[in-house]
Amino acid sequence: MVDSQQNKGYRVISMFDRLMDGQGISKKQEAFTHQVGEKTIQRDLDQIRAYIEKAKLDCHLEYVRTEKVYKLTKTGNNVLSKEQVLAIVKILIESRALLKSEMSDIIDKLISIVAADKQEFIHNIILNEKHLYVDLNHKKSLLHLIWVISEAIQKKKIIKIDYLREGETIPAQKILKPLGVIFSEYYFYLIAYDSKQEKDVTIVYRIDRIQHFVELDKKFQIPYSERFQEGEFRKRIQFMDAGELIHIKFIFKGYSPQAVLDRLPTAKILSNKAGECLFEAEVFGRGIKMWLLSQGADIEVLEPLELREEMIETIQAMKQNYLYK
Repeated sequence: MVDSQQNKGYRVISMFDRLMDGQGISKKQEAFTHQVGEKTIQRDLDQIRAYIEKAKLDCHLEYVRTEKVYKLTKTGNNVLSKEQVLAIVKILIESRALLKSEMSDIIDKLISIVAADKQEFIHNIILNEKHLYVDLNHKKSLLHLIWVISEAIQKKKIIKIDYLREGETIPAQKILKPLGVIFSEYYFYLIAYDSKQEKDVTIVYRIDRIQHFVELDKKFQIPYSERFQEGEFRKRIQFMDAGELIHIKFIFKGYSPQAVLDRLPTAKILSNKAGECLFEAEVFGRGIKMWLLSQGADIEVLEPLELREEMIETIQAMKQNYLYK
């Protein structure tokens, strides 16, 4: 077969495209496919390597002996290192945020970023965790929904959703001003204002419970000084239970005040005497109550008084569960 310029052009572009997509190139297979000699394929690869160097692309072509193929390896500071990729993969697996098929695809693509000779090493490290990964019970693909909600947020468009609460059979229609998307404790959440309410109070919706979504052709405005900031909101909310912003004070008697500061980013130590730390913090809603109760006798809530009384009532109710009957 004559190796015309047209054939050569198609062959080189085809190999380059597959290399950029993370695929490996076998000289023997390419020679068979295009009915040319392996030396011809080698010259093609040399041309690709020369182009990469001349164009100063952030990668280089190398031969992976274990796979007997040529692959592109990313280089430069704007590419994740093998250590960073491994850490991200571990976090992703622990999050259980996506369907198993989606998670597996993302993990494989992340690992393909690192040098070819390190990819198998990372695969082996996370092989068992990846194999035993368990989907959440909702079994829904949320990637597209998260994207279109995020677009509506950026465009400040009012949205309409059909929302099905746990335990209910008929979804409720909501007209919302979407503010942000947050991931916490296995789930993605939409933070929004109810457009029908006079007072803007943040409400939290689990995205997997949204049955239907429509972006309406109507915009909403929020003053820049009052704009929603995911980072600030995240500091003040526990277990995604929104509500009014409240100021709390409590005594912590446990061994690790640092754990409190990590859990409550707005917390401050007012005093530390005889192993008892006095903390104050700002939080949204009553979700904080779940964490306070989880600390057992290591926590005593002081303010607000209503929350302290709620804690007492809950503890007394818990005690009833353990009385002999």
